[in-house]
Amino acid sequence: MVGIYFSGTDNSRYAVEFFCNEYDEAAKAFSIEDDNVIEVVKGDEMLVFAYPVQYSTVPKILRDFIIDNKELWKNKKVFVIATMGLFSGDGAGILGRLL
Repeated sequence: MVGIYFSGTDNSRYAVEFFCNEYDEAAKAFSIEDDNVIEVVKGDEMLVFAYPVQYSTVPKILRDFIIDNKELWKNKKVFVIATMGLFSGDGAGILGRLL
């Protein structure tokens, strides 16, 4: 399992690291800004995405990352963690459909 996150305040990083550690202590989490994230994703079939919901949707930086690397997500099992302060809108569902 590989955790992938985008986080401005570290809440989403914390959430994905906590989830990964509970699921499998060997699982690692990587920022979408990490130079190694693409190579790590290629070698694993189970992914966990964590990100903050912004304006009831996926942050633009994460949306662009998903679209720019669309071939990576084929045949992967994905779990989505959407962190939010008050209202999620369809923040998790949008990423699920985008993937």
